[in-house]
Amino acid sequence: MSSNSHLDYVVEVYKERDCDRPPELHEREFGQPVFIKKTVNGTEHAVIGVIYDTQLVDPDQGRTGPRLAQDDQAQFTPGYIEERTTLAGVALLGTAEIAEDGTIQNPTHQMPRWTLEVEDTVFHCPDQVTVSFHTVDEHIQLAYMDRLLDIAGDLGSEVIVALIDRLRGVLPEDDPNHRVLDVVEQNVQWQAREQRGVV
Repeated sequence: MSSNSHLDYVVEVYKERDCDRPPELHEREFGQPVFIKKTVNGTEHAVIGVIYDTQLVDPDQGRTGPRLAQDDQAQFTPGYIEERTTLAGVALLGTAEIAEDGTIQNPTHQMPRWTLEVEDTVFHCPDQVTVSFHTVDEHIQLAYMDRLLDIAGDLGSEVIVALIDRLRGVLPEDDPNHRVLDVVEQNVQWQAREQRGVV
């Protein structure tokens, strides 16, 4: 894990050799909520984020010239071998406390105060945890929207719409929060069109 800022992190997606079960494509897709566990003053917290970008890293791309070493000449291989990997950009959205039963409580969309560590592990966030994080007094909130738009740049409106679609798919059909999500989505899309000069 590395960072571009206090709220903007770059994480490496595990491969089969790195863990027992690497994340599948749908578990690390654009707009996927994620979380990082942090223990602060004896209380376990979840730092909630969202995948807003991905990058493919291929160190061999563009290396078409002659090679110094062949497969049977390992002694000539540099010690800093880089490998193909997938990186994901994660924007932090807020935090919540983790209860003893594994659920979250007291969610807040304020900027997380704690710095993540290089060795921290990022986990796929279950849909119900995502809904709990976005629900305050039974009302849907997305108080982090302005920060997320700043971090994600040109992809900001798209990642917010992806989050809204995810919430919409989990909430019951008769939930009044659907109307709130519709209004937020319309506003975000209108602002995006205005910024592109197509209104």
